[in-house]
Amino acid sequence: MSEDDAASISGGALKRVPDLSPNDLPQASRLPGMDTGLKEAKLLSKNLSSDDIAIAAANSEHNRTENFRDHFERIAICGLWLLAGLILVAGLAWFWHLLTPERWHWLSMDAVARLQNLLTGGIFATLAGGYLKKRM
Repeated sequence: MSEDDAASISGGALKRVPDLSPNDLPQASRLPGMDTGLKEAKLLSKNLSSDDIAIAAANSEHNRTENFRDHFERIAICGLWLLAGLILVAGLAWFWHLLTPERWHWLSMDAVARLQNLLTGGIFATLAGGYLKKRM
């Protein structure tokens, strides 16, 4: 179909689509890290083989997995420090109630007994677990 035929079908002269302004052109800086189409275009423009692209994808997946594991490990370490701090505070409160006069106490005898059972039970369970782990 020629341009004249297309013009007669549309009912008038051909219209030209305006060029994109520089503001309308896609830019990686507008959405950093989000525009996967631009990343793919850059990767394909390097004339890499499909094996090289697969290796790059595997490396990216590996980096994401390791990054997740590193973050999870940091969260676990913070949780362990928090737990150790709570156990230390509970232990200090228990010892405070063992060593000080009764007028300085703020917990009831029942609460002190529960705290003692919690702390000493955890210590004995840890020692017994360590002993069993050695023997097995």
